Amino acid sequence: MNANFRTPPCAAVAVALSLQFTAAAAWSQTTAGAAAASAIEGSPVMKYLRDTFSFTGEIRTRFEGGFGNDFALSPRDAYLLTRTRLGLAYKPTPWLRFFGEAQDARAVFYKTVPGTSVDDPFDWRQGWVEIGVEEGPGMKLRVGRQDMTLGSGRLVSSGDWSNVTKTFNLARGTVTQDGFKMDLFAGSVVAADTTRMDRTKPGEHFYGSYAALSKILKSATVEPYAFLKTALKVKSKDGKTGNTDTVYLGGRVAGKAPGALDYSVEAVKEVGMYADDAINAFGFVGGGGWTIPSAPWSVRLNSDYAFATGDSGVTDGHHQSFDYLYGPQSISSISGQFAWKNIKNWRAGVDIKPLKKLTAKVSFRDCWLASVKDSLYNGSGTKTVTNTKATSVHVGEGLDTQLVYGFNVKTSVGVGVANLAPGSYLTQSKKTTGFVYPYLFLMRRL
Repeated sequence: MNANFRTPPCAAVAVALSLQFTAAAAWSQTTAGAAAASAIEGSPVMKYLRDTFSFTGEIRTRFEGGFGNDFALSPRDAYLLTRTRLGLAYKPTPWLRFFGEAQDARAVFYKTVPGTSVDDPFDWRQGWVEIGVEEGPGMKLRVGRQDMTLGSGRLVSSGDWSNVTKTFNLARGTVTQDGFKMDLFAGSVVAADTTRMDRTKPGEHFYGSYAALSKILKSATVEPYAFLKTALKVKSKDGKTGNTDTVYLGGRVAGKAPGALDYSVEAVKEVGMYADDAINAFGFVGGGGWTIPSAPWSVRLNSDYAFATGDSGVTDGHHQSFDYLYGPQSISSISGQFAWKNIKNWRAGVDIKPLKKLTAKVSFRDCWLASVKDSLYNGSGTKTVTNTKATSVHVGEGLDTQLVYGFNVKTSVGVGVANLAPGSYLTQSKKTTGFVYPYLFLMRRL
């Protein structure tokens, strides 16, 4: 979401003019000063700086609130989220690139101590070196702290809605050929820490491959993938502490069909060991859309269904709760209240453009738990409600609405509101207020 801009030209050389000189002398000095400035501007040094260095930057402010305190994990009121980024890129040759970026993310007027998903004062966000081709066929290798989003982003994404967002300490190689792309990587996710510089979690590592094949199916991309995540000190259902090794085997198919239709289907199976429990979990998302031909306002109708297994709650040596890995907050949520974990989530919506620069989105969601013996999880993967004695798995339904106006490619403003009406599960859990989430944001890219 960052936009590059070139380093500004050298400031013009100031020429002090004395009032005692004649008009001819003043003209002579001004001409000489302009010539000197032009010489500096056209020098090999300045040309090298313009050709090899560039800046990136972003300023985002979001005012939001969460009302319905007996449902939200913590009592919150209206608050302000700010995020500022500034980066510097250096490309000395076409095959060698360096990039560094700092970020300052803060939560102001928060009623409780803000979590690390919204608050992480000034820190080093990215810093990497890359060799190889920049775009097109060929190979490249990027090493260091970096953003990474794979495919739909449901399992691996920096998650831009979050105020802090994720980064990874990785070695990532990419091979691109006609109709084929493969990413291979190894590293760890970076954990935000408000008390010191961010760093990776000890013992947590992430390895994988992600391919994209665009010539197997007509007008579609087939994306098989395999990941491995390791972590220390997890607890099995019988209370024993151990390590976990989780294997993710999955794939995604996304494309277009005749009649202005589009579709996307993704499924992933999780196996491995969670301390002394065997992992057996599954996740699925499928949906599509129809852009109505010749309709005013570019109307697109869309819908999807997301499912993720929950745990049985029985000490049976199996771990069935789906782990959505490093996915973002907003995939299966009403503004971050639900995760792709122990959930059945159906959504239907419409996207329209009433004006050239104005986009409107409205979505209806209806949510159930996959297993009442497991918990309801928010977008950060934290348990918000647990009621194993409930007789209903219906969490509730609600609307997501959003308006975004883009003044230009660098500046946009948006407003939205989401609401949740509690279903029987929340009512039986004495979470009866529902939830309302209004927000207003301003984004400026440098």
